[in-house]
Amino acid sequence: MRKLALVKPIMKIKTIKLLSGIVAVFIGLPLLAGTTGNAPQDFPLSVPFELGVSDFAPDDTVTIQEVRGTMDAIRPGGTYCVTGTYILKTQDEADLALFETVTNSAPTPVDPRQRLHVVKGTGSFRLIKHVTEEGYLHVTFYSQATGQGFGGIYFGQGQWVLRHPFTHRVDVISRTPPEPVSSGNVNQALFEYLGNPVAVPDNLDASYTKAGLIRGMQDAAKNAGASLVKLEIDDSEFPFLVGVVVAGRSDWDKIREQIRKNPAYEFNGDVGGDKTYAINLVPSRSYPPGTHQRIYRRLVVRAGLLSDKIKEVK
Repeated sequence: MRKLALVKPIMKIKTIKLLSGIVAVFIGLPLLAGTTGNAPQDFPLSVPFELGVSDFAPDDTVTIQEVRGTMDAIRPGGTYCVTGTYILKTQDEADLALFETVTNSAPTPVDPRQRLHVVKGTGSFRLIKHVTEEGYLHVTFYSQATGQGFGGIYFGQGQWVLRHPFTHRVDVISRTPPEPVSSGNVNQALFEYLGNPVAVPDNLDASYTKAGLIRGMQDAAKNAGASLVKLEIDDSEFPFLVGVVVAGRSDWDKIREQIRKNPAYEFNGDVGGDKTYAINLVPSRSYPPGTHQRIYRRLVVRAGLLSDKIKEVK
């Protein structure tokens, strides 16, 4: 049963919608000086890798055949060339991209070699990425219509292989009846992985309180000339999340642009789609020391829950 869609990286051209600042942050930047070129000799070393979690629509798939790089291990400072094959049957066209999900909200450079436009059918790919920090690498299909990820596979080495589906951005949640909840060891492992909620800092900026977020969203909608059908703040733990229902995608695009103009906020993407969105606007610089990873893990789940909750409200 398909329940989760992969983390959608946040890009300039489209909104990881993430985790993900719910998940990874990606900004469209020119090719960085000092990175390698495209020729095979630019990647002299064979890089061993392990496959992690994968999630595809029926009949779609991505197969990673080889990883080569400027280093013989995947680590910051290296540039890597990933080759393989794909099968795309569920959509007429898509973007196939090599991205990295990171556990903080720092911008991660993107260059055109990381993305490939593909069409329905089978084919091969060759994607190149310069790694600037530790994270979870993945090759993922992205919708041309919405920019959302709809299937992909994680890979890497050691602890930087994403192995648990629940760390994915919840773009699509099954509407089928839930399975009975088990109290077995697997659920306990997930509970321990997520950790406890992070307490609200004593010196929290007023912009990130419930009242401040409501005011910020209302101002953004007013400046955009758009309306909010519903606005809800999840203040159950830090950071507080914003859930909105809008009249349509065009309204959300206008509101989103106004949010980005507010220097107090850090807009890294949204969870949901169509008319319902859940977002985190609290910048990572406001997180208490030592809490970034725990906040990141919990944000993924919380945003999906909030999006689903407000979607069901009539």
